[in-house]
Amino acid sequence: MSLDVTGIEEQTGVAIRSSLRVFPNPASGRTTVSYCLPRSGPASCIVYDAAGNLVSRLATGNQAAGEHQLTWNTADVKPGIYYCKLVTGNSTSVARLARVR
Repeated sequence: MSLDVTGIEEQTGVAIRSSLRVFPNPASGRTTVSYCLPRSGPASCIVYDAAGNLVSRLATGNQAAGEHQLTWNTADVKPGIYYCKLVTGNSTSVARLARVR
């Protein structure tokens, strides 16, 4: 048996999913948005209401690889369903959040 290895090709077009968690959920005051970026680069973390209206920009711009935690104060928003959307170079993750009284 013969095995010839000539090299390993890097797959640059493959999306590596970023983890996204929102806790506590449901929230009545402050909530934490936690995510891990597999590599450095542009990323945004934005909260929308159920109608798709922008509610809060938690983070935008270049971010380092690794763990990130953001705090969102929900005291000024009405009870309801919200969506936290994390967009990185080639992936998007969405977490649902319920805001209660």
